[in-house]
Amino acid sequence: MIRLNAFFTLKETADADKVLALAKELVESSRKDEGNVAYDIFCSGTNPKVMMFCETWQNADVLDKHSKSEHFTRLVPAIEAYTESGLKCEQFEFGK
Repeated sequence: MIRLNAFFTLKETADADKVLALAKELVESSRKDEGNVAYDIFCSGTNPKVMMFCETWQNADVLDKHSKSEHFTRLVPAIEAYTESGLKCEQFEFGK
């Protein structure tokens, strides 16, 4: 299995509620993708401008399909437009 943690920091002018609505749409749609084990959005308790997606996928093939899905290709750029420097992703593999 693969775990992705994608961190991002909102621009000072970004509407956090609007970004969170986009993020929640991405979460809901992604949870329905084949091979998804978990998909969540977290807001920092110490910095309201910092958020993180935490995703778990069965394997690289289903993760690749997800990254090409309509909801991913539409929503991720929309979210990134409100960030200081896009999403910073860290990928981990279970048991390695």
